[in-house]
Amino acid sequence: MRASRAPAAQSLRPLGLYLHIPFCTSKCPYCDFYSITDVRVLDRYLRALEKQMSAYEVQTRSYLVDTVYVGGGTPSLIDRRQWKRLFRTLRKHFRIAPGAEITVEVNPDSTVKKVLSTLRKLGVNRISIGAQSFNNDLLGAIGRRHTAEQTMKAFEAARAARIENVNLDLMFGLPGQTLEQLCLDLDTATALGASHLSVYGLKIEEDTPFWEVRDTLDLPDEKSWVEQYLEMTRRMRNGGYVQYEISNFCKPGCESKHNMKYWTLAEYLGLGAGASSYLGNRRFSFIKDVRSYCSAIETDEGQIVSEVFEVAPQDALADTVMLALRLSRGIHIDTFQRTFRRDFVALFGSKLEKYIHAGLVVVEDGYCRLTSRGFCVSNHIIADLIDL
Repeated sequence: MRASRAPAAQSLRPLGLYLHIPFCTSKCPYCDFYSITDVRVLDRYLRALEKQMSAYEVQTRSYLVDTVYVGGGTPSLIDRRQWKRLFRTLRKHFRIAPGAEITVEVNPDSTVKKVLSTLRKLGVNRISIGAQSFNNDLLGAIGRRHTAEQTMKAFEAARAARIENVNLDLMFGLPGQTLEQLCLDLDTATALGASHLSVYGLKIEEDTPFWEVRDTLDLPDEKSWVEQYLEMTRRMRNGGYVQYEISNFCKPGCESKHNMKYWTLAEYLGLGAGASSYLGNRRFSFIKDVRSYCSAIETDEGQIVSEVFEVAPQDALADTVMLALRLSRGIHIDTFQRTFRRDFVALFGSKLEKYIHAGLVVVEDGYCRLTSRGFCVSNHIIADLIDL
């Protein structure tokens, strides 16, 4: 009997792979992402994650992984030995495309040049640095442990390791932040030569320390928030960056290929405690409990899936509208109509009319998209549209 051969690369479906490292040395008071601060169980967790990777080998045999994203938490807490083991397991159980985009998130206060050099040798070609601001007073106000100087050194270390594709995460709408401070942050980031910038407005989430003291925070009013956002988009455009998503800017050709999978409903597999997936028309996620996750995987007993559901056609339609309108290019109307067999104008025309008249939405060249001002109220517009 002839052994079955692996599918030819050209017949494989593209897949994004996300590995969650839910560990931090301390929790930021605004963050509602799942992570723990007990790094003593980090090595145990990584071994469980590696075992989970092996469990998905058969299920993903018909896929070619063209993006890998290691996020957290703080993945830069992993040491060189652990990184080597993790990537050895990754390449053993998944087929990684030549030239795949492989991103690792790092925090400035835990970024070591030797580790970055190791990551480069392991195939990592994109680094995302959690800068948030270059103003030390603002960093202190939002509970960040690092300094602006450490961010600069982390950026330099990435370039010294020959990792050219570097993203910087920044924030606006911070307590006490002025427009001038935001502009200085943006100018500093562009002067460094970052290939990509993700600039997020601070959102006060429930079940965070900031939520408990929200009435005492010196947050910008709505007018100031909009002013900061619009100035940010103008300054980035003038600096040669392309805005391709509501919060993301890049040098031409440097879009985050992995994040684009989320916004275009492409398939991705998320592994680790708290990770989510969209695979085979199903959405599912794993429990947000590191110890329970490890125990279940170690013993092959217990349930690690916290939720799973099939994406119904109506849900897929709403997801498409919600995610595509986050992109600067918006929704391609003909593609929408071919996919869902629904007339876009008949479905949304009456609702869109008021937003077009207000200068918040534009329909042109076969696309429906939000304007810069429309992005400022995107949640309201999208919620209105998908309320069919």
